[in-house]
Amino acid sequence: MAAFAFLATISTGRAVGFDAREAAFFLATGIATLVLSRIASDRSWREALAVSWPQERRVPLAFLAALLAVLVIEAALAVSGIFGSLDELKAMSPSERSLLGLANAVLLAPIVEELLFRGLLFTALRKRLPAFPTLAATTLAFGLLHIENGLLHVVSVLPAGAFLGYAREKSGGVGLPILLHASMNAAVVVAGLLL
Repeated sequence: MAAFAFLATISTGRAVGFDAREAAFFLATGIATLVLSRIASDRSWREALAVSWPQERRVPLAFLAALLAVLVIEAALAVSGIFGSLDELKAMSPSERSLLGLANAVLLAPIVEELLFRGLLFTALRKRLPAFPTLAATTLAFGLLHIENGLLHVVSVLPAGAFLGYAREKSGGVGLPILLHASMNAAVVVAGLLL
């Protein structure tokens, strides 16, 4: 699930493209990512939370488990109706939608996406590949995450993905990419508020 397509419309409150299920999805996926990275490593919780990554032999299992977790979480949210109907979301004030969008865009999406792409995937690929192929593969994967919003959107996020991957390579961790990603998303939200 990508946050970028919804940022401008959420922040202005002019359209309802975001719902609370997305925020819950990002939160649940983030928690699942942390838990799965811990399960797939032989390190302490402290190391796992400081971004430790699975042993190479466990990477495929971690990806399959993450995919299964995402599918189960998404299905449960869709079936439960726990976050209300689209009509209830439409009835929310623009400021309420803006707050949900801001939390999703500036907190949840950057953390989850960076842990998955510049953390888990980048680290696994970088052990076997030089920097450029790793950067290209993770940038493309990041772009493809946004395919639900159309091919043009995929192309538009590729430079950001490359920039975040470069920051990951140079900094050696995901802290800087998370901060940069959050900053870029915040800028989009602020621009949407000003338009």
